[in-house]
Amino acid sequence: MRKLCAAAMAAALVLPVTGLSAVAQEDKISIGGLVWFDHNGDRASAGEPVLAGETIVRLSLDGSDETLGEYATDDKGVYSITGLAPGRYRVSVTDGRYRHTTEGSVVTEGGTVDFGLKGYGIAGSSFHDKNKDGVRQADEELLSPGTLNGKPIPVSRENGQFSVDDLPAGKYEFVAADYSARKLALAEPKGTDTIDWATGRLDFSLGENEGPAPLSVLYIDPRVDIALEASLAKDTYVLGEQIDLKLKLTNKGDVPVTPSFLMAEFDEKLVSVSDNVVAHGNKDFDLKHKLLPGKSADVELKFVPNGTGFAAVWPFALYNFGGFADVDRKNNSVKIPVKVVEKTTETTTTTAPTTTTAPTTTTTEQAVAQAGTKSGLASTGASPLGFLALGALLLTAGAAAFVAARRRRS
Repeated sequence: MRKLCAAAMAAALVLPVTGLSAVAQEDKISIGGLVWFDHNGDRASAGEPVLAGETIVRLSLDGSDETLGEYATDDKGVYSITGLAPGRYRVSVTDGRYRHTTEGSVVTEGGTVDFGLKGYGIAGSSFHDKNKDGVRQADEELLSPGTLNGKPIPVSRENGQFSVDDLPAGKYEFVAADYSARKLALAEPKGTDTIDWATGRLDFSLGENEGPAPLSVLYIDPRVDIALEASLAKDTYVLGEQIDLKLKLTNKGDVPVTPSFLMAEFDEKLVSVSDNVVAHGNKDFDLKHKLLPGKSADVELKFVPNGTGFAAVWPFALYNFGGFADVDRKNNSVKIPVKVVEKTTETTTTTAPTTTTAPTTTTTEQAVAQAGTKSGLASTGASPLGFLALGALLLTAGAAAFVAARRRRS
């Protein structure tokens, strides 16, 4: 009897506690719902994609700006907020990356609150355009256009069109796919927001605009043709003289390529190359950038011959550009004869320096004086006194004879 009374008393004590817990549990409220992309704007989620795995929902008390929590959607686009005290709450999608098709902020005391959103997108066409007409034929392969912020874009639909939808506002980088291993090259992009043909890139922003104009990402069987021209200032050089070789590379094909060229039979001393060229040693060279069809690049090489055996300048463009063969090899090479000679008076033009010196006066008398005695006469080794006496004697005799003859006449 005592045991029965004790059990009854315990039950009486337990029941009120259990009842209070149940009441407390019933006082809690929950809020949840679906976040989806409302493509057609009809505010109905049936058959449309959801926004999964993003922290998108914000909770606050009605009339307060203080955030109580932020909640993410699961892989089905559903968010769930549980264990809330009864009251009025504001549930919002305040992420400005998306546009709303339903109310973006709702006051509720619990229950289901769904949000319809609309993102941004890009679209275009991508396929192997065999006949280069820009329209997909049944035998032209569908292709992926490339990547968007590093993520591959799926292969185009049957009509050759592709699209990427439900993108949040922000900055994007599109990079066209590289199909050079399959001997395909990007055709010239069309439209107002065009891809950079040389790099295959397009940087753009989504938010204020829906996106770039339809992107043309077509691939063709390329026709590659690089023509090379070369010229020298003269045809004869003195050994040790610098030679300036000027080249012109022209893209006569229909896709951008990066030309490479080399110098044949060349082992001379390379002095410098122009800034638009990368040198690999002193024979092989690459242009630093791609050449668009119809464009040219001027290149300059400076070198000094190592000897008189150097007889020709012979540059030529390589026949293969990133896996694409050159269709016309006749215009790839130019051979220019050159003569290198030893340095001589006939091959060297020298301008003598102009100098000014004091005048020098030289006379015969001075030369004789320097060569002879102090009297100024040239030295012969004989004395002049005997000759003078003989001359005086002859003069005296002549005078006497003249006087005698006068007397006879008189």
